[in-house]
Amino acid sequence: MKTMKLALALVAAALAAAPLNAQQSRKSPHETLSRVLSGGNRVTITYGRPYTKDPKTGEPRVIWGTLVPWDEPYRLGADEATLLTTQQAVSIGGAAVPAGSYTLYMVPSESGASKLAISTRVGAWGVPVDVDHDLARVDLRKAALDAPVDQLTLSLGKDGTLGIAWEKTSFTVAIKPAQAQLDFPQASPTATVRERVGVTDIEVVYSRPSARGRTMLGGNNPFGEVWRTGANSATRVSFSTPVTVEGSPLAAGTYELFTIPGKEQWTIIFQKAGNQWGAYSYDQKNDALRVTVAPQEVARHVETFLIDVNDIRPESATLDLIWEHTLVPVKLGFDVVAIMKPRIEAAMSGEGKKPYAQAAIFYDDYKVDLDQANTWIDDAIAEQPDTFYLYYQKARIQAAKGDKAGAEASAHRSLDLASRTTGPAKDEYERLNQALLDGLK
Repeated sequence: MKTMKLALALVAAALAAAPLNAQQSRKSPHETLSRVLSGGNRVTITYGRPYTKDPKTGEPRVIWGTLVPWDEPYRLGADEATLLTTQQAVSIGGAAVPAGSYTLYMVPSESGASKLAISTRVGAWGVPVDVDHDLARVDLRKAALDAPVDQLTLSLGKDGTLGIAWEKTSFTVAIKPAQAQLDFPQASPTATVRERVGVTDIEVVYSRPSARGRTMLGGNNPFGEVWRTGANSATRVSFSTPVTVEGSPLAAGTYELFTIPGKEQWTIIFQKAGNQWGAYSYDQKNDALRVTVAPQEVARHVETFLIDVNDIRPESATLDLIWEHTLVPVKLGFDVVAIMKPRIEAAMSGEGKKPYAQAAIFYDDYKVDLDQANTWIDDAIAEQPDTFYLYYQKARIQAAKGDKAGAEASAHRSLDLASRTTGPAKDEYERLNQALLDGLK
């Protein structure tokens, strides 16, 4: 009983993360399956159950290949995303799935292997499906049913078989206890690089091969051939905002990073993420962007392949690919003003406390609108009168506007207020104000 309550509590917690308005607009009944499998592991599935008949017209619909297109992600239910919770680690179709909660969806195929996808993103409405968080995709066994099933039906057999039935088609996959595995050392360990540049989050997930006495670039990884840019699965790169790569635009999203190394030039390739192993199924028609970069020679031998983010400024950075004696610096650009200006305008027009000082400093730093910056810094001072660092910022804005007299007056006001305080901030702002005054002479 305790395990049943725990499983249902986990399900309730995950469902609670779904949007409230989504829960209020359900169109299909929901069902929760729960079964204790071998080893005492309780597996629970909660899903919406759409009907074959159109809920508005009552007319029968063709499901597979029409309502649910072939070879496209299907949410495997209705309304909130279908939720699987397992109290213990399991193997689903041969894929290792740790204990926890997951979203299930599928990619049905008319002629090839239909897939069940296990996603780490939970608590979402059923569509659009978020393929970037796939933990695994496994093959489903498809079969024809003798009699049609009017309503999408999922089942959990005593042997752990997960069944999916609708219309006159069924799909099955085995859920088994996870097998204990020896944790052998990885020849090419997996690494994750996370970096915030300005207001953009960058994440790189890749495997790091080592040379081990071999010639890798131009040898094991021949020049002129597509390389996975690492080892094992294709390297994945995510950007939370739009970026430019060597000056060319690339939308926000998750990509697989391929390269074509060369002595004088490297081709850098971003493809929409497709869960590829290596570059064996690489197809140029799926490229989102290709750019070229000249490699540089480094004196120190770098034994293990390295991807890093360097030369960081709010508007730019380099994605460095480094191995052996080669450095490939890929220039990234970020339009911080285009990203931040709408956010600032929304914050200023919305309810609640306004970020006057931060917005004024941003508009001054990036010379967006100095008159507006001056207005906002005055608003900030009105909220916090006699604040020495706000007067220093006002002096900076006035100096940028060419108002020398006003800037001098504000800087002296900041110096006067700072002199009445103690601590390191006093000394710092005395230096900053004096440097500003010196620059106005």
